[in-house]
Amino acid sequence: MPEKPSGEKTEQATPRRRQDARKRGTVAKSTDLTGALGLITVAIAAPAAFSGLAGTLLKSMGASVASPPNDLSYGSALRYGLALLLPPMAAVGPMILAVMVVGLASNFAQVGFVLSGEALNPTLDKLNPMTGIQRLFSVRSTFEGLKTIAKMVLFGMIAWGAVQSEWERLAHLSWYSPPQAATIVGGLAHTILIRVAMTWLVLAVADYIFQRRQVDKQLMMTKDELRRDFREQEGSPEVKSVQMQRRRKFAKGGLATKMQQADVLITNPTHFAVALKYDRSKMVAPQVLAKGADYLALRMRQLANDLDIPIVENKPLARALYKQCEAGDFVPRDLFAPVAEILAYVYQAVKRVRK
Repeated sequence: MPEKPSGEKTEQATPRRRQDARKRGTVAKSTDLTGALGLITVAIAAPAAFSGLAGTLLKSMGASVASPPNDLSYGSALRYGLALLLPPMAAVGPMILAVMVVGLASNFAQVGFVLSGEALNPTLDKLNPMTGIQRLFSVRSTFEGLKTIAKMVLFGMIAWGAVQSEWERLAHLSWYSPPQAATIVGGLAHTILIRVAMTWLVLAVADYIFQRRQVDKQLMMTKDELRRDFREQEGSPEVKSVQMQRRRKFAKGGLATKMQQADVLITNPTHFAVALKYDRSKMVAPQVLAKGADYLALRMRQLANDLDIPIVENKPLARALYKQCEAGDFVPRDLFAPVAEILAYVYQAVKRVRK
């Protein structure tokens, strides 16, 4: 299969590139998810809030009629207004606070704590009309347009279906007493609110998945960018410090202990030997457990034979691993393919033997 051009973005973004993008404010976020969760919170808290609001409104209005202000001074008018508004605000205040908390929690769960003003900086791309036209007809804009239409249609159908189910009682609403009529209308509004909120939540989850995929696609790298990023990371003091700590940790264990954990031993066949281990559930890449040259390589082959560890001869790969890696290092990305082929071959061979 021919290799794809190095200028094509075919590689997943490295953690460093994702961190840089995060600092610039390029993160996956769905405003629909925040809105849907907020609407669900309103739907849950609304019955209690509006029940208390009705009672406090009646009381405050009665109190205001019974004791109007004695004069038209500013202080008297202010006290009168506060006495009229504070009880209703206290009734709906917990619901408003709950919506704010849910909104903040939703945003934090999606993107964490990110403060970035880079998106607000003026750039020539934002003023370029061709860039604006391309953005207008991009996949993201098309998805946003279709999503808006879908929401309008679905929400309208939900509301109409709920009204139809209560049409008979709504048509004879004048026959009921005011409390009964208010109960019917309030129940209908609550039903519509719950159904719209749940539908919106389903759409919001799909939107968040789409946003994640779009950001992943936007951050993809070319092979040249990936190599350059790894070279820059290898030269950073932080990465060197982590590598040194890992090597010290592995140096504490004896060669026999390390070899017991190995999945395969790759040899030169006589000059070099490199022991590898890979646990897909715990490791991001195969790991070098031990390496040796000459006499130490011979000792590793003897241990491998004693422990029934598969020995695979691959001269170029053994030399490359010995040169580029230390004990405790993960296999470099440019050696993933040959190492993966050997591990797959070893796993298949072990499977056949066990059968």
